[in-house]
Amino acid sequence: MPKTPPGFKNLSADISEELFKELAKRCIEEGVSKKDFLVQLLEKELFKDLKN
Repeated sequence: MPKTPPGFKNLSADISEELFKELAKRCIEEGVSKKDFLVQLLEKELFKDLKN
């Protein structure tokens, strides 16, 4: 059984250790999971173009 819920796609990427540490630091500061932080970031960056 796949972990990804129906209607969603799994996002997998290799990133540098330095970038991962920055991601983890920001998640801790904002009190959100890495998944939620990335979803917010992608929505903000990708959907801002659609609004213009």
